[in-house]
Amino acid sequence: MEPHKLPIPDPFSYSPTTESSSDHHPPPQFTPEAMREMIFGMAALQPVRIDLESVKPAPKRRNVKISKDPQSTAARHRRERISERIRMLQRMVPGGMKMDTASVLEEAVHYMKFLKRQVESLEHAAAVGVPVVWRQQFV
Repeated sequence: MEPHKLPIPDPFSYSPTTESSSDHHPPPQFTPEAMREMIFGMAALQPVRIDLESVKPAPKRRNVKISKDPQSTAARHRRERISERIRMLQRMVPGGMKMDTASVLEEAVHYMKFLKRQVESLEHAAAVGVPVVWRQQFV
């Protein structure tokens, strides 16, 4: 190694044993927020095609007496609609198919905030006149 050049740190060679035992903070690129941003960034480059017909309805229950009470019917219909929307969100959120309902909702909020920042960034770049090189390939 030449004396006037500094070594470039390898982000994959991080070892917690190299730091003092009182400092348990991972480097900035390994924080959960940074990892989420990286995953969202990669997901934003992927096409999202949601065929509403492919969202499967909940499986029908067998041997269960279904109430004819209007209030129960309305509540059941509402629950079915909520479940259908959750399944749609699971397909849109990166990694959503492997999450429970609460996690999907939480990640959807984070993903929407990420996408909003992306839009604001692109709008700012357009207002300043910075050329944005992007090829629309997923239409």
